[in-house]
Amino acid sequence: MMDICIPTLFVMLLSTLATGNNTSVGTQLYRSLLLNYEKNVRPGLDYSYPTMVKCQFKFVGLNRFQEIDSKLSIQGVFIIEWFDERLMWDPYANGNISSTLVPQELLWKPDIAIANAYFGVQFLIKDGVSIRVKYNGALMWVTGDTFVIYCDADVTYYPVDSQTCSINMITWNSYPFEVTFDKVGADTTFERNFSAGNPSWDVKDITMTTTINPGIATTVLSVNIKLKRLPEYIVVNIILPVCFLCIINIFVFVLPAESGERIGFSITLLLSVAVFMTILSDSLPQSSRPQIATLCYFLFSQLMVSILMMIFTIYGLRFYWMMPDKSIPVYLKLFSRIMDRVCLGSQCCKLSKQVTSIKPTTEHIPDSGKQESNFRTVPELEEILPEPDEYLTWQKIANDFDNFCIIFFMTLIVVTNAVFCERLSSQ
Repeated sequence: MMDICIPTLFVMLLSTLATGNNTSVGTQLYRSLLLNYEKNVRPGLDYSYPTMVKCQFKFVGLNRFQEIDSKLSIQGVFIIEWFDERLMWDPYANGNISSTLVPQELLWKPDIAIANAYFGVQFLIKDGVSIRVKYNGALMWVTGDTFVIYCDADVTYYPVDSQTCSINMITWNSYPFEVTFDKVGADTTFERNFSAGNPSWDVKDITMTTTINPGIATTVLSVNIKLKRLPEYIVVNIILPVCFLCIINIFVFVLPAESGERIGFSITLLLSVAVFMTILSDSLPQSSRPQIATLCYFLFSQLMVSILMMIFTIYGLRFYWMMPDKSIPVYLKLFSRIMDRVCLGSQCCKLSKQVTSIKPTTEHIPDSGKQESNFRTVPELEEILPEPDEYLTWQKIANDFDNFCIIFFMTLIVVTNAVFCERLSSQ
């Protein structure tokens, strides 16, 4: 029994000594790295060259984009890397330790700030974050947060618009010849891991670019986020109802004038379109730059069409209830004849009814002693048929006016809808 226990205790003792040795090596390495380390002095052996800082952005999710307030809220993680020659060691001489974590407040780090933060300048420093230090002097600083930035929306093609918002980062206290961002190509697209979807927007692309702003003498790193709006909600709840209301509005000219409901019907639909304009104005920024949304022009055009329909309805009722003894002007007579031709010969139908109502006459022919049926000649028919002005009444003028309004407003609505769709499809 003792023969078995002694080797076991010996192995446990060796493991304990090895663990303690590695722990002491890690502690010694940590202390040696920070010994005589000055965190207020930037790294670099030759100060004629700037300290290059490489940044990557990992998109996590889009919280909300408020176009009215020009406020974009997103979640993301910045991975910032640079070299510090003062933090190098030999891993073989230090227990094969290739990297270690050091609290960020103990090391030099670039003073990066978001210049276009919505609530003022926002620094990337966040409590409780450590910096990963590798044996070759490479440092990696990973920090994430919810970033609220200012983004001016261009709603010209609302609701099929695309927006490009940028997170503009600068080195707050350093000149470009001291600290600068590593050059990032404009077409470089970073991978989006763990990205959460948004019900109103879709993130199409994320790129990063670097520029030097001579006005503030610093390098600007821009994270450009391209957003595409999901238009289904607006189409179903605003555009289609307005189109259907305008089509229904045409049926005001089909209602009988005796019903007395034409004016009320027109006013109700006019107010409905005005309500949709109010709903849309609450969801768009109150700005005329760079351009008002095309949908606003579309709703305004439909509102004007509804107003014209109401005015034409009033004139149609005025024609219908005109006193019969009042003479019809010549231009209205000409208008009625034109409408008869346009409306597939409605005048000819009336005349045909009068012609067929004339019965043939029977005359006796003495020479033959037979009776034959002879129809009247054309001149005789012309004497019997009334002149066009004899059957033209104010009620017929009103009916022709209603037919004209149906054709006119149907064409007008189709044209305005086609122009609106063509405008949006160009986006």
